[in-house]
Amino acid sequence: MTRERLDINSPTVHVVMYAMLLFVTPFILLQNFLQQAIGNMSRYSFQLFGMEVPWVVAVGIVVAIALVIVLRSYITMYRVLASIAVILMVAIAQSTTDYYFNHKFYDLQQNWHYIAYGIFAFMMFRALKPKKVPASKIILWTFIAALCISSVDEGVQRFISARVFDISDIAKDVWGVLLGLVAIYFVGESGSVVRRGWKLRQKRVADYFKKPFSLLVLEILFAYVFLFLSSILSDSRFWYQVIAFTLAVFAIAFAVIHLSQKRGFRIAFISVAAVIIILQLVFFIKYHDANIVCNSYGLTVYKGIPIIYFDILIHPNGMFRLVDKKHAFNQRDMQFFYHHANDILLIGSGSEGKGGKGFPEVRETQFIFNPVTKRGLQVIIQKTPEAVKVFNRLKEEGKNVLFVIHNTC
Repeated sequence: MTRERLDINSPTVHVVMYAMLLFVTPFILLQNFLQQAIGNMSRYSFQLFGMEVPWVVAVGIVVAIALVIVLRSYITMYRVLASIAVILMVAIAQSTTDYYFNHKFYDLQQNWHYIAYGIFAFMMFRALKPKKVPASKIILWTFIAALCISSVDEGVQRFISARVFDISDIAKDVWGVLLGLVAIYFVGESGSVVRRGWKLRQKRVADYFKKPFSLLVLEILFAYVFLFLSSILSDSRFWYQVIAFTLAVFAIAFAVIHLSQKRGFRIAFISVAAVIIILQLVFFIKYHDANIVCNSYGLTVYKGIPIIYFDILIHPNGMFRLVDKKHAFNQRDMQFFYHHANDILLIGSGSEGKGGKGFPEVRETQFIFNPVTKRGLQVIIQKTPEAVKVFNRLKEEGKNVLFVIHNTC
């Protein structure tokens, strides 16, 4: 009996080899200091009509124009709209993750996860489609494979390249593979998974695994919850909280989607949502000009909006968002503060004062040079309850304050 020869041109072999590259490449980049070089590539630029144009953007535009010319016979309005949807998914991910990093949209390091795992989705599709594997299974298997590969990669790289475990990188990889799947089925195949309709809800839970559109939407929902939570709890000590919160939020969202098919549940969900929205509007209107009206361990009420557990950043213009929960700030964080804090940087170090580390001096009040504004920046670090009182007073005085709140310890 003769053994069947391994075909090195087989798409399956290509998937395995590419998966191995996903493991090896980050280690090679770190060991040979290429990661910094890739970051520098995004900063190279040239002058054009008095404007600074990054080379990455220029090359991207040239490639996009070339693709349009080569593929012009395949361009349809549907594919254009689907391509815009893919770009919006990238923009959503960029606005959600690494807020302190202050990345540019074209930064290669920021987009590495989406590019690498988007290609992986294509490789999986190329290997499974000729074998007549149903679209629902391709979507499920590709999602699970990406999640497993990224999780193992992140864990292994921590030991062989001294990387810090960052669960948000896993979430970015998963989002990247979903970008690839959306591009494949809605751009490449012109919406082949919705030709029989856009129905999301199914009669049985098992049917969600058989309907490619429903499955893809649920995977995107799961991935975004994962992406959002891992970006504000990126420290390795929070990994189990990210998993628990993600599963809990997704389970609740799925229950609402599935059970809302029944009239009784639908009325109950709408009623509860209406009550919550009305109450929140009432409190927001009442405390709109009051800044922070309440603060205790794990709870801050800003302009009538309750924010539990997660850390908060309030911009000088009054806008706020949840930010990465941490005790100490690094150099990247400091660069963010330099760009967004003009006069006063106020740090609430937590109820017990465990946060607010990483500044030049261990003092409650200090002045540091801001290389962006070329002026001194006043930094005030206090336990959160005291910092809240200072914040309210400074805002009443019309001061320009960037406030970071560590909402727990």
